[in-house]
Amino acid sequence: MIVPTYAQLKKEMTLALDTHIDILKDVSTIEGKHLEGVMFMMRSFGFMLDRAPKVLYEEDSEEMNFLMFQYYSLLSELKHNLALYYPQAKIQNRTLIEIADTFPTTYEKDMKQWWENLTGLQVADSSKQTIHIQKFDK
Repeated sequence: MIVPTYAQLKKEMTLALDTHIDILKDVSTIEGKHLEGVMFMMRSFGFMLDRAPKVLYEEDSEEMNFLMFQYYSLLSELKHNLALYYPQAKIQNRTLIEIADTFPTTYEKDMKQWWENLTGLQVADSSKQTIHIQKFDK
């Protein structure tokens, strides 16, 4: 397994932050019927990106790996939830799912593999942040 470098992950996270800023500055109006979905998506981005500025500033490779694993997992979960609960919700004539799909996922599989190697836990389902633990299997 090849773990992406700090510089590669930093570039990916910077692109994710830039994508989020673009969403914020491009929103001029939100239809009332889509407001709940937009609020859900924005709160989710808040949780996903909350630690990013600190991790980028401190330049700690291990923290960056944890941040990116969390980012990819939460982004995957967000896409799943948007498809399930808010498939028709839009901003600027684009569905929230289309918007979420613009976020980078270049190293998602690499970081899930990094997490599995680090913890011995298996990320069981790519659509949810779920961990598979064999000792709980019956």
